[in-house]
Amino acid sequence: MRPSYHIDPCKYSLDKLKEDLKYRKLIPSRKSLKIGLDDKFSLFESLGWTNIQDLRNAIKNKKLIETFSVDSGIDIDYLILLRREVNSYFPNPVALGNFSGISPGNIKKLTDLGIKNSKHLFEKCINKKNIHLLVRESGIPFKTLAELVGLSDLVRAYGVGPAFARLLFDAGIHSISDLQTNTAEQIIILYEEQTGKKADFSESDIQFSLDIIRVLDFDKTG
Repeated sequence: MRPSYHIDPCKYSLDKLKEDLKYRKLIPSRKSLKIGLDDKFSLFESLGWTNIQDLRNAIKNKKLIETFSVDSGIDIDYLILLRREVNSYFPNPVALGNFSGISPGNIKKLTDLGIKNSKHLFEKCINKKNIHLLVRESGIPFKTLAELVGLSDLVRAYGVGPAFARLLFDAGIHSISDLQTNTAEQIIILYEEQTGKKADFSESDIQFSLDIIRVLDFDKTG
């Protein structure tokens, strides 16, 4: 089976999601997700839902949310917020042009081949053999292409955007596999050394990202 760009939602249990919501320090706009958490998740489980794929299917659009709100008695605003939180576990692919340090000419070569974002590139180059094939197909030097593949792998991590991925890559962390060998404290120290400013995220934020990484297929691009 080919590795997936995102976590497998069927393997992420509702119990784990409930634990995330209960113990994580959520941003202010999502703190209300903690209200009545146990009762709401007991209801989900009584319906036979066991993982976040079941939950996503039930509240994936406005119509389903409205129907489920009536049937369950759970407030619509709560369900909308819960959907946003769950969807954040599946970060949007990054346009390749948003990665700094890569020439527009090389980005165009990939775009012309239909490879426009980090997900496209990750799925095309899940191992070094495929990278070599794309080098021949695109004419892009191996080092440049491997760099883009590494950046595309890193942005699979929760909370890692293209700028943070570039910082990590330049500091010697070239993949999800590399990232997960570091502690949250080490990553914060690295960030502050590289940027010369205090991190605007906490160790718990980084630890949550590292926890999500463990659910990813992360050892496939090397």
